This record gives sequence, C-alpha cells and structure tokens, in this order.
Amino acid sequence: MKTFYEKVYENIKENPEKEILIGKRGGKYYPITYSDFKKQVISLQEALKDLSKEDRAVIFMENRPEWISSFYAVIFKGGIAVPVDYLLSSEELFNIFKDSQPRYVITSSQNEGKVREAVKDIGYHVKVINVDKDLRPPTNSLEFVDRNEEDVLVILYTSGTTGNPKGVMLTLGNLDHNVKAVEKLGFLNDKDRFIAILPFHHTYPLMTTVLLPLSLKLPVVFIEKLTPAEILSTMNEQRITIMIGVPKLYQVIHHNIMAEIKRLPSLKRKAVEGALKLFRKVGAQPLKRKFFKQVHDRIGKHLRFMISGGAKLSEEVWRDFEAMGFNVLEGYGLTETSPLISVNRPDKKKIGSAGVPVDGVEVKVTESGEIAVKGPNVMKGYYNKPEETRRVIRDGWFYTGDLGYVDEDGFIHITGRAKDVIVLESGKNVYPEDIELEILKSPYILEVGVFCEEGKIRALVRPDFELLVQEGIDNVREFIREEILRATKHLQPYKRVKEFKVVDRELPRTRIGKLKRFLLPQVWREF
Repeated sequence: MKTFYEKVYENIKENPEKEILIGKRGGKYYPITYSDFKKQVISLQEALKDLSKEDRAVIFMENRPEWISSFYAVIFKGGIAVPVDYLLSSEELFNIFKDSQPRYVITSSQNEGKVREAVKDIGYHVKVINVDKDLRPPTNSLEFVDRNEEDVLVILYTSGTTGNPKGVMLTLGNLDHNVKAVEKLGFLNDKDRFIAILPFHHTYPLMTTVLLPLSLKLPVVFIEKLTPAEILSTMNEQRITIMIGVPKLYQVIHHNIMAEIKRLPSLKRKAVEGALKLFRKVGAQPLKRKFFKQVHDRIGKHLRFMISGGAKLSEEVWRDFEAMGFNVLEGYGLTETSPLISVNRPDKKKIGSAGVPVDGVEVKVTESGEIAVKGPNVMKGYYNKPEETRRVIRDGWFYTGDLGYVDEDGFIHITGRAKDVIVLESGKNVYPEDIELEILKSPYILEVGVFCEEGKIRALVRPDFELLVQEGIDNVREFIREEILRATKHLQPYKRVKEFKVVDRELPRTRIGKLKRFLLPQVWREF
C-alpha cells in the first residue's frame, strides 16, 4: 500500500488540473492546481540545490501555499523539514538553529529580517531563501527521492523559549501511520474541502491540512486574516466541509452564539433555550439543523465536521454544538505521537472523551494515572537528546505526561497534565482544567486561568465586557464573583476558587490555544 509521500507525488503526476490549494490575496481567492504546485516545488528545489539527504531545512513563514510547497520540496529532495513558529523571536529562533544546524532556511519577506538576525552569530553559513524574492521559473524536472519508513522527514520543536528546545523526530512511518489511520476511519469523502486556520508548524495542523488532504486530493483553502469574520466568510464562500480547530476557537464561536441568543426578545429566547435543552437529549439531526438553520448559514452551510484537538474541549460547548445539529469529533494526541492517538468517530462518540485509540495504537494507564502509548505513531526520539528520549520511551511505551483513564467502552478520558496538578497542603489533588471548564459555562466569562499560589487556588478571569455593558452591569467584580460562586457551588469546597482577579487582556497561550499556566502567577502580579 502506497505511503502518503508516494500518493502526493502520484497525484502531482496524474491530476495536473486538479485544484488542490486555494490561496487568498487582497481579498481575492486564487486556485493552485497540482500542476502549479509542482512548478512551485521545482522552483524551491532548484533554490535548495545543495540540500543533501538528511540535511535540515527550516521553514519559517506564515501559513500560505508556499509553506506547503516548501515542505514537499524539502522532503521530496531527501532532506528533513524543520517547521518553526514564525512568531518566535530571533533569540528563540537562534536556539532552534543552534540545535538543528540547518543548511537552509526558507522564509518570506514578512519574516526575513528575523531570520537574518538569528543566523548572523550561528558560526557557519546558512543559506536563506525568501519565497517572495528568490524563486525563479523552474527549468528542471521534479526531484523525488525514495524514502524508507525509518527515514526522519520532520523535526518539530516543542519548546524554543528556554534555551534548550526539544526537536521531535518523526519518520515517514510515523506520519504515514496517522494519515492511514484517519483515512481508515472512513468519514472523509471526495467532495470534502478543508480550511487552513491553525499554524502549520504544529503537528496537528501539519497532519490534517498539509499531509492528509494532499494525499487524498482534497482542497485546502487559506484565509488572509485570523479573525472570526474572515474564517466564517471563507467557510461559506469556499463551501468548506471540514473545520480543523482547537477548543479556544470553538469556545469563541459558541460564546458569540450564546450571547446572541441572550439578546433575543424574551419569548423567542425561551423557545431557543428550550429547543437547546430538548436537542441535547434527542438525536433528530435533520430537525436540529432545520431549527438552527440561521446558525448553520452563518458558520458554514456545507460544514460536515468540526474537528477539535490540541486541548480538551468543554463538554458544554460540545453538547450545545451537537444540539444545534453540528457533528463534533474530538481527538487526542501529542507531537511525539505524530500526533493522533485516539479520536471520536461519527458513529462512535462519547461527549467529554477523547475517543478510542486509532488503528494500531495501544494505550495503557499506569498506577499513577499516567497515559502511556505504544504503536507506529510514536516518535523516533528527541533530536540530539538520547537521555531525554530514554526518559519518556521505555520498553517501546511513550509516557505522555497526561493523566486520565480508559472507561469500560474503551474511550480515553484526559483529566489533566501531571505537571499541572495542584497538590494542596491537605494532600488532595485538584485539576485546574476541571474548575476552568465549570467557570467557562458562564456566558459572561470569555477566559479563565486557575493556578495555586501561597496555598490558595486563584483564578484570573477575563469577562465579556461588551455583554456586561449591554446588560447594564456596573459592579463588574462583584458580578463576576457571583458568577464564579454559581458555576462552582456543586464542587467540593477544596476545589473552589479562593481568590480571583479580573483582567482586561487575553491570557497567555501557545499558538494553538493551550494556556501557558506557568505564566499565570506573573500575570496575577501585574493586576
């Protein structure tokens, strides 16, 4: 059976007129066929003329069609692609260069200055290619090097901020396992169209918007600006059927819907809230879609699936979307597992869970509650870090650092990260995410971050100030205090927030929306 790597190459040769990428510039969409894509890849390969087998090439630019062309240009030539977050500082970028020792850096005019700053003290010559200035019309044929399953295709860095970044080495076998595992689930069809929202340097969007669609001949549509209005307009204009997102994105969409419902005239609002309550309990998918037609028309008339990953999705958000007739599929994975470990299926899902393991993946839970994984999706190791590799991969099992359990039906439930668990003086364990998910049920709260300091459970809360103003609420702090008490009154007393502060800016997060919990005490002191 052909690998995704071979299938993309085959698609380029056999489907030259098929539109595979749809870019956007100046508010206008432009199609890129496999033939156009091939020309881009060749132009890049000619610029990468000295790239040898296993040489590293960093890709450091914003999401755009040339990002995907750069990725395939590198791996087809036998090199190792090193995708890096273009929002990193030149100092953080220098740390990654120092570790990965790239021969080339592929970038854009928007990011070239940062690259030049990072390479100037690296100690050897790194060739910088700017896709906006340095590419020429192709004159040669497409290079395609046969790769075996043990070949490393990608190194993905999980941290560039500490001076000690960890590069996760993923092989052709790792990545191909994930592509085949998703394909085997059988919910995609040949009419599907993806939207590229999340940054490609992260393993989740890399798998779902760079590898999977191009191997299955499914178009990927780009957005110009990362705003809710841009995303939703693109969803409808380009007939998007598959939305790849993270909980933060779905939470924002959900919050806006619920805020609009709250603004409806009393009778209509009660009818909508009653329908939501009823549809949470019954299946009737066509009826749900019909009742909430306006919501579907706004989010995406053609949307078939909302895929969520990267962090745990709120059960309330998931339930409400399902009650409105949307089909939500949440999965679980890590960079070190390529990334997919488990996922809910359209015909086999359990709200609040991360689904059942995909084909070929074994999962066990240790005595301490840590989830361990074994299978062809587990990374080769951390680049240049054998000790750290041995610490997390033992006897073929990768120890994830996530806590959870597997229920009687085989569904995985994630309860938190081992390093995030709050251990109180009483010895009791508290999972901050559980408290956050309860507080976020308030329509007046956009974000919350829970942490423990000085023996007290504290929370930073960012309210929806616009909604509070509309409802004429003057004493914001007192109102939010009441909302927190109301949302957490059913929790055991030791799990309740003892102190909170109201903040007026977004809480610190990673690029795919995970809370940077270690920074919360610092933010607390700033307010």
